[in-house]
Amino acid sequence: MTIRRSPRRRFAGCVGAVALGLSAAEPAMASDAAAEWSSRLEQNRPWQALNALGDAPERAQIAAQISVFLGRERPACTAPRAVDGAEYRDALEVVVRAARDTRVVMLNESHVRRAHRVFLGRLIEALHPLGFDALAAETFAPQAPTSLEDGVPDAATGFYTADPAFAAALRRAHALDWTFVPYEPEGPADREARESGQAEALARWLDAHPGRRLLVYAGGSHISKDPEAGWMAARFAARTGIVPLTVAQGATACAPRTEHDPGENDPGEAEPASVWPVDAAAPVVAMRDGAPLAPAHVDLVVMHPPAAVAAAEDALGAPVSLCVPPRADATLLRAFAEREDDRAIAHDQIVVPAGVETARLRLAPGRYRIAREDAAALDTLGHVSVPAENSASCLRIEAR
Repeated sequence: MTIRRSPRRRFAGCVGAVALGLSAAEPAMASDAAAEWSSRLEQNRPWQALNALGDAPERAQIAAQISVFLGRERPACTAPRAVDGAEYRDALEVVVRAARDTRVVMLNESHVRRAHRVFLGRLIEALHPLGFDALAAETFAPQAPTSLEDGVPDAATGFYTADPAFAAALRRAHALDWTFVPYEPEGPADREARESGQAEALARWLDAHPGRRLLVYAGGSHISKDPEAGWMAARFAARTGIVPLTVAQGATACAPRTEHDPGENDPGEAEPASVWPVDAAAPVVAMRDGAPLAPAHVDLVVMHPPAAVAAAEDALGAPVSLCVPPRADATLLRAFAEREDDRAIAHDQIVVPAGVETARLRLAPGRYRIAREDAAALDTLGHVSVPAENSASCLRIEAR
């Protein structure tokens, strides 16, 4: 039934880059444990990878990052403080206006917020008419361009790209004929080597492609232009003479609870919209006197109010309930495009608790292969056709 096979990836570079994001105070993960969970991710088994990590405190950060791939997002959420005289404008409009005269835009993310990856997809579409046609992303594997030649992100593409929301952004970029640019230095690297290596890789790509416009997607502080802090963006500007437009994704409301959310690691009830200075169905930028309000060393800060985070939930498609046979243990229900193999990133996936008989995925109209991943295997249950309009209480999976 499947028609594609992907090259085996070199996963160690991506894992090493992720490990650099962990606190220096945390003890290093045992090599056998790291090999276990990274091997499962290499096989596109995120549920097995998460279980292999266990609950050791030193692995909590990476476990939180993988949990987002499964639709489990429970970060602490804090509303931004109100600012006198501030007005709030649509973030995409503000970014596009600011990007008209720049060759490079750098956007960051929190690695535990799916709404940030949804915004990436929307920004790709918004920048395309300006002539932007290349995406460089943190932890793209060296073979990501080959992996994405067919427009299907898979286990060979990168680390954070295993999130269906990130994969959706890549599918859209491929449909627009964008180029994909890895920029992680290969091999083990400390912070100094990684920041300088990233900056140099981006500079070399731009040198080799004069006139091209590039969107760089990074995590956290990598987009800081503070020369004393020595992050990638500052090194890039010094190396190229190009001052990038840097867009940070800041305050972000809690994601809504899912139907069967077990509430693990829940910091408490999400803050109500009333405590935010603004609520909107799309991300916003705070402005005052016509200028964006942003901390030093970044140009813009995008905020995601409660309604915007709720709207981002629909980015993968409308909610669709599937009838599933109950299991004695929790499993991961995954929806692949009908003719994509098991290495492709699922269009959506969700943890189904023990004993549950319905599960809700978010899917665009089309036909999908439904698989279930448990601690030992990934088994195809059958296929389901998602109509443009669906009134069924739950769609039944057709036997293989």
